[in-house]
Amino acid sequence: MSHQTELIKKLQEIFQIDRADLDFGIYRILNSRSQEIGDYLQNKLPAKIQAAFSASGQTQIDGWKRELAEAEKAAADLGANPADLPKVKELKGKIAVAQKSGAAGEAAVYNHLLTFFSRYYEEGDFISQRRYKGDTYAVPYSGEEVLLHWANKDQYYTKSGENFSNYRFKLSDGREVFFRLTAADTAKDNRKDNDAARVFALAQERVIEKEDDNGDIYEEAVYPVREVSDGLSGKKTLEIRFEYIAAPKGEKKPQEKANENTVAELKALIGEDWQAVWQPAPTEKNPNRTLLEKHLADYTAKNTADYFIHKDLGGFLRRELDFYIKNEVMDLDNIQDALTFANIEGSLHQIQTLRAIAREIIDFLAQLEDFQKKLWLKKKFVTKSHWLITLNYIPQEMLKTVFANAKQRETWKNLFAINDLPPPR
Repeated sequence: MSHQTELIKKLQEIFQIDRADLDFGIYRILNSRSQEIGDYLQNKLPAKIQAAFSASGQTQIDGWKRELAEAEKAAADLGANPADLPKVKELKGKIAVAQKSGAAGEAAVYNHLLTFFSRYYEEGDFISQRRYKGDTYAVPYSGEEVLLHWANKDQYYTKSGENFSNYRFKLSDGREVFFRLTAADTAKDNRKDNDAARVFALAQERVIEKEDDNGDIYEEAVYPVREVSDGLSGKKTLEIRFEYIAAPKGEKKPQEKANENTVAELKALIGEDWQAVWQPAPTEKNPNRTLLEKHLADYTAKNTADYFIHKDLGGFLRRELDFYIKNEVMDLDNIQDALTFANIEGSLHQIQTLRAIAREIIDFLAQLEDFQKKLWLKKKFVTKSHWLITLNYIPQEMLKTVFANAKQRETWKNLFAINDLPPPR
């Protein structure tokens, strides 16, 4: 696989344009720009790199060719063999090297771009870790007596793994399908890197014990699929139950595999009355996708969206890019040992091209990350609030209303056993 192919594959992963099956949140923005991003990666990016080297290299080659023609003409006028002249040999050598170095320069730029962006991207997140060189890290330090630093210091962390939500969608006939979580085995201590990967899988039919609000234990039958009716309206809903469990070890893309298994099981469990869930909902990548598969992918992705949002991704990557170029591209030994100024000039042109292309990609990535940051920082609307107030803060004239509230008295009985207290003296 060429460096160009590897870079495009890595950037497609970073821009997540392979997730066209998801239709919510940031994925909607990515999907709306997927054609633009794809065209840039497949066509505009290679063309820009090629043009940068072609224009510079061709100008230099044309100049040497003119010098070569003049040298050959001068030799012919003197009756000498042009091929024997040192000047002619030197110019021919320069032209040959320049023609080869264009392709080598392109490959070097692709390689550096791949190395740079691969360093800071891991499992869907940009890692805020400053590199010194290779695998050595550098901590920003300004001479403080005590410095507190952690790996994700400049990032917001959003974890959905312990805040699971149920999911509901409508069919074309107006009926609803309801995804409900029965049990969840979550990662402990809020650790993203918990050893066992966890997946949403179809619940197994069994009887489980649950605790009610009063602390009493009761049994509940769990069915993977069942039809439920609203007692008042008689409206029917298809309820599909899930469990959040540890995935088999060593399995690649465990949630995708679990979704495939879930769909296979549901095909045998869903009755004739609910065949509308299998209506087509195709994408370019998956032309055979069904409506149920679409919503299953959305449901599992939403509830496992465990990720970091960088506070200033553009600034961070630009600083790291300049540091990377100074430390790992602009090699002083190569400059000192260069035989001609043309070699140094070629290296500088390579650096200019690398920096220009990398900053263009960084600007693109920063736009998307800043959009996510705005969503994260957006003020949330409060739909309901409850206040716990001790009686000494309530005005005397309102106490009769409080004591007359049956639910309030019942709560006091449960919390404080007020019926068992001795009467006041």
